[in-house]
Amino acid sequence: MRGERQRAGGYHPGETGAVPPLPERLLPISEPMSVHRIVATAVVLLISSRSAATGQTIPSPYRFFETRQEVSASGGRISPGTGQFGYGPGPGQMTEVRYGLELSGPLSVEGVVSWIPTTRDIVDPSWLGGFRTIGSADVQLLSADVRFKLSLTGQRTWHNLNPFFFAGAGIVRDMAEVSSVELDLAVDDRFEFGNSFLGLLGGGMRWFVKGPWIVRVDAGLRMWKL
Repeated sequence: MRGERQRAGGYHPGETGAVPPLPERLLPISEPMSVHRIVATAVVLLISSRSAATGQTIPSPYRFFETRQEVSASGGRISPGTGQFGYGPGPGQMTEVRYGLELSGPLSVEGVVSWIPTTRDIVDPSWLGGFRTIGSADVQLLSADVRFKLSLTGQRTWHNLNPFFFAGAGIVRDMAEVSSVELDLAVDDRFEFGNSFLGLLGGGMRWFVKGPWIVRVDAGLRMWKL
């Protein structure tokens, strides 16, 4: 029994049909070649995918801006109506200081303080021939208002441009003292601007130049009661 076990498990040269075993170093090794081939294929596919993704990049004229707050000072000119009898303030220069805060989506809110130094005609309504201009008086209009601004492109720019509309309300007051010429008129004949409700409606354009710098142009309608 011991001899049969040895014959079954070993090589016997005298036995017909026996094949000597190959040395271990001559055995074929196929798995490492397959592994290298798979790795090489994966690298080629990865490089090809990255190249294809890079080639499909399409430039867009729209760009998101991250500006959440805006502080600005501006100047302009105003040409208000003087009313039926010419009592109201005339054209003049206007200086504004503005603070803006971006809300959700295309909506933002602004607080604006404006200073308008100008003049107005002093009219004597008791003149027999009708209303007569007897002089002029200084006008120092100070206004404060709150505006809601709606951006047409949301929180994005189109070729660095951001068009918008706005509407708001506030109060305006004449800070100038009574003119010496007007003191000659009867109290009931004197014109006093006082405090007046202010309504605003308009639109404009912002140009995002570079970094935090913005150039802004707007035009609007100011409505107050004389």
